[in-house]
Amino acid sequence: MPVKLPVKPAQAQNDTRGHTQTQRPPASMIDQIPVKLVLMLASPYLAGETGEEAIAMAHQIYDQNHYTSTLDILGEDMESAADCDASVEAYKHLVDIIISNPLPVKNASEQLTISFKPSMFSTRPPGENGVQDPELHDAFERIKRVTDYAKRLGVRVTLEAEDRRWTDFHLDTYFKLIDEGYDNIGTVIQSRLFRTADDITRFDERTRVRMVIGIYNEPAEIAHTSKPVMKDLLVSYAKDLLMRGAYVEVATHDIDCLHKFFDMVVSAKIPASRFETQFLHGVPRDDLQKGLVSGSYFCPTNFPNHHPDELEHLARTGVVVRKYLPFGPGRVAGAYCRRRLKENPNMITYGIKNLLGWQR
Repeated sequence: MPVKLPVKPAQAQNDTRGHTQTQRPPASMIDQIPVKLVLMLASPYLAGETGEEAIAMAHQIYDQNHYTSTLDILGEDMESAADCDASVEAYKHLVDIIISNPLPVKNASEQLTISFKPSMFSTRPPGENGVQDPELHDAFERIKRVTDYAKRLGVRVTLEAEDRRWTDFHLDTYFKLIDEGYDNIGTVIQSRLFRTADDITRFDERTRVRMVIGIYNEPAEIAHTSKPVMKDLLVSYAKDLLMRGAYVEVATHDIDCLHKFFDMVVSAKIPASRFETQFLHGVPRDDLQKGLVSGSYFCPTNFPNHHPDELEHLARTGVVVRKYLPFGPGRVAGAYCRRRLKENPNMITYGIKNLLGWQR
């Protein structure tokens, strides 16, 4: 039987327990859109409400185009220990579904994975002074329980990044689990944060990293505010991580940014077994993704400054494309989709095109 998660959108400001939350941003036009309309526009980006629905979509995506997926249960900022424990059981159930319904892939690295946020396992965020309190110790233990269960069954997991309050906790948790021998766990780092230049020095050949720009708008005192700068840094950091031996998951929808990654980093004979690309399902990048999987993207026309022999290894093997499939109950999904739409209003246009069958 599926495990029922608490239906709870993200918190804001101070909750009834006195825990300091992220301040609510000023209201925008997107805040005025009814939840039903938000969910309709965002439906191409969601994989349903249950793990069974998400797995079914993952198989459909693979059967159609040989894209693999990572599955994420939507939810954050839990209210009680019981809610946090429900998150553990829900993810263990998701692992069970994956084991019962694996993709017919040739390489284990292309199998379905799961992703989760640290705040799904804690009733409070880390304090401003970074002190670890008992609730965060419990959050670590819950994350470890999910990771351990997944490792015993052969499923890879990813501990995601959230806003700046969580960065120390999520990275410290990740490296503690790595040091304890959990080789099935990866994590996420964001190019927008100033601190990332130092954080990447902690990674080595044991690690797996999803390299992103980051969806959380952070203050200029600690983060870059220019998207072009963030995108250039994403490529630079991805190169540094590869040089340090990490497996790199490049997660961006920016075609030029991704092309720079291949042109400036991967063309230097880095095999496709060292990295993959990741995309949110529903964002129209089908032509690019098909070219990556087949290897046809790595042709002389796309890379006129490179000798064909430099790209032959990628043209022959193709590159893994992994879709990010979030799923969950409507109210939780609505809060997630509002945040996505605020970060990238173009997704409204994408959503309309998807609903009309114009995706490419």
